[in-house]
Amino acid sequence: MSLEIDRASLLVRVPGAVTLGQLEAALSPEGLTLGPWLTDSMHSTNIADWIARGAPGAPSQFDDPADHLLAGLSCTLLDGRHLDIRPGPRRAVGPDLVALVFGAHERFATLDRAWLRVHFKGTQVRSTKVVVDSDPPISAEELTLITALERELRS
Repeated sequence: MSLEIDRASLLVRVPGAVTLGQLEAALSPEGLTLGPWLTDSMHSTNIADWIARGAPGAPSQFDDPADHLLAGLSCTLLDGRHLDIRPGPRRAVGPDLVALVFGAHERFATLDRAWLRVHFKGTQVRSTKVVVDSDPPISAEELTLITALERELRS
């Protein structure tokens, strides 16, 4: 398995085909983990599918808005173009192109590689527990925009 670990930033770059269990096994000798939320039932899920479904089981992005599970990614858009989003503070990099992949069920792109946040084993992950509806229903206007974006990427 090809892993690139950035210990200073606590990030790991991993292929989308790798399962969560394989990743956790590779991180363990490094003294790292995705987090205590990872359950045995999640181990057989590959990273690409997990990210496409919105990383079910992982802490909400609203639990700690300064932290992020998915720091960057490489993906293939529907029209075959390749997109790289390097790790960086979310609010410092312009439009949220990660949204083309995270939770989008491969509607716009397929994940090739992901930069995921890791933690040192045995350390408590801080959480601010912001209370907000993290999955509100899509409005008619949002659905129109999403459909137009999907149509454009397919052409």
